[in-house]
Amino acid sequence: MLVRSGIYLDSNAGAPLRLEVTEALLPFLKGNGGIIANPSSIHSHGRIAKRAMAEAREQIVRSLGERIDPEQFLFTSSGTEANQLSVRSVLESHLILHKKPHWITTAVEHDSNRQMVSWLEQHGGSVTLLPVSPEGIPQVENLASLMRPETALVSVLWVNNETGVITPIQKFSELTQLKGIPLHVDAAQAWGKLPIDLETLGAQWVTFSGHKIGGIAGTGGLWLAPGQVTSAVLLGKQEKGRRGGTENLLGIIACGAAARSLEPLSWSVRVARLRDRLEKVICERIPGTEVNGQGADRIANTLNLNFEGVEGDGLVMALDLAGYSVSSGSACSSGVLEPSHVLLAMGRTRMQSMAAIRVSLTDELAWELLEGFVITLEKVVSRVRGSNRSRSDF
Repeated sequence: MLVRSGIYLDSNAGAPLRLEVTEALLPFLKGNGGIIANPSSIHSHGRIAKRAMAEAREQIVRSLGERIDPEQFLFTSSGTEANQLSVRSVLESHLILHKKPHWITTAVEHDSNRQMVSWLEQHGGSVTLLPVSPEGIPQVENLASLMRPETALVSVLWVNNETGVITPIQKFSELTQLKGIPLHVDAAQAWGKLPIDLETLGAQWVTFSGHKIGGIAGTGGLWLAPGQVTSAVLLGKQEKGRRGGTENLLGIIACGAAARSLEPLSWSVRVARLRDRLEKVICERIPGTEVNGQGADRIANTLNLNFEGVEGDGLVMALDLAGYSVSSGSACSSGVLEPSHVLLAMGRTRMQSMAAIRVSLTDELAWELLEGFVITLEKVVSRVRGSNRSRSDF
């Protein structure tokens, strides 16, 4: 197997596998003869699998509140499926009654939610995008004015995956509860980074992703408040009939082990020191640096940067060749480079929105490694700017 050496600074895309996850998986595989049984089977191997899944579900909900009923949490294949299942479940219940529901979401949502905009419009519903401030904060003060009698759902990203900006989620909760409108919260980037208590959150639908907390990709989760019913896209008896398909047992065990080890408060203290120091040094050493989301509350590990006169995708490639894995602020689909919709919504130009990079830290990095990253980043930015100036002379 090819192992890529280097420094990984893209934790928001997928957090490194936790040691607790490896420890939880290996004994299960070795002790069970490598058999990954179907949890729905009634034989002994199936019962072992079912117990393991129940234990993982319990571990997960304990990270989401002390008094959360494990049966209100269901497993999906990803955060994307969990988001789209939430949106469809609420809005389809109106569509089947030949109503035309109105959905409010923000201009900076994850792509999995954005994909549902055209789906609803094609089915006769309507969508309003809540704007954000220049710092990237969804403007909850405008929410009430956007609500209509037919507004059926409000969806909001708790922590932005590109900028790390934290949405004032409690204000959304208070207003939607006052108006009697269901609230759907994408908590994929909040899980493990912020304290979460679903009992006091005030949302009816909350979605999660296992590989964002150091589990295995391919496992997501959806918490439903009591009384909420899913509109199952995959029909079947699994997950109490709310989502069909054989459960990803190893992914679920990994997710449970990762959730059990979460300590968001101590994690934030450790990582914020590194992020803040990194941000300060980069801004001091590289003129023309802009921090996207600066001035807003941000999660501890995320830094989104623009460098005047430097294209983001080329910078990502140059850093990768130097041994540092970061993310571009632009999304690449089928080879077509697109500007970041998040940065566009924040008022950045198209060029700025295509030129950002995101650095998202783990808590296992020594400052000496980040110092090496700053030195390399400074050299690369200087080289690119010098090259650009040379071309402009002709």
